Amino acid sequence: MLGRRPDGYHELETIFQTVAFADLITLEPTKGGVVLEVGEGNAPDGEANLAHRAATGFLGRWARDRGVRIVLQKHIPMGGGLGGGSSNAAAVLLGLREMLGVPEDRRAMAGLARELGADVPYFLLGGTALGTGRGDDLEPLPDLPEREVWLVTPPLGIPTDEIFGALQAEEVLNPPPSASPFSANTDWQWLGAGRNDLEAVVMQRYPLVRDVYNALVEAGATVVRLSGTGATLFAFFRDSTATFGLATKLPQGSRVVHTRTLTRSSLDRLRVVQ
Repeated sequence: MLGRRPDGYHELETIFQTVAFADLITLEPTKGGVVLEVGEGNAPDGEANLAHRAATGFLGRWARDRGVRIVLQKHIPMGGGLGGGSSNAAAVLLGLREMLGVPEDRRAMAGLARELGADVPYFLLGGTALGTGRGDDLEPLPDLPEREVWLVTPPLGIPTDEIFGALQAEEVLNPPPSASPFSANTDWQWLGAGRNDLEAVVMQRYPLVRDVYNALVEAGATVVRLSGTGATLFAFFRDSTATFGLATKLPQGSRVVHTRTLTRSSLDRLRVVQ
């Protein structure tokens, strides 16, 4: 965290990474308008959902005479700090472009993505990337080797605005080293030298997150970090057998997802438009 910006946002230096854990979005062309149905999960429907706003913005710019029906099945927890809503918006933009054939250059969607949210531009890119500014000034980093990662979400959601608001009165006395040197790394070891300035605020306000952190460390995780503003923590283990029985060591109701990181090329192969 590098301070407060004149526009009210915080100046960030953050690393983004895609993982193989996603919601399912189905797009169906219609004669006009945008309809969003949430098939699974507790995400808002209609215009309150970022996926709906993404479709509305896309059609308004590039296909005013077309419409779309969106069916969203949520698996990514809301308030988990995993960018679920932002990734949904980016997936809709990419899906509509594939379905309608416009705009010709995918980079033309970057402006709309920024309007939708600071994290949305990243999900048009994927892989490993450095985000600066609001987090939407992106520098693709060399893909790191894919590896197993555990995502653990305690039974709560954390409002992003609350955490950034609490940080306003705090001063980062020892700013972390620039993330830029990470671009020269070819392994995940650099994570051990990084930190999330929001962790202390979140763990003070939400002791359950701290309990999950401690349980992962005690289970033998080599790296444990809060994802964004939480509540999800991600962990790497040197030996996957150490995770046997992990669920019994976590606070009741915690959700554990065993997945893997993805390179940009793997992500492009996995994207499916229906």
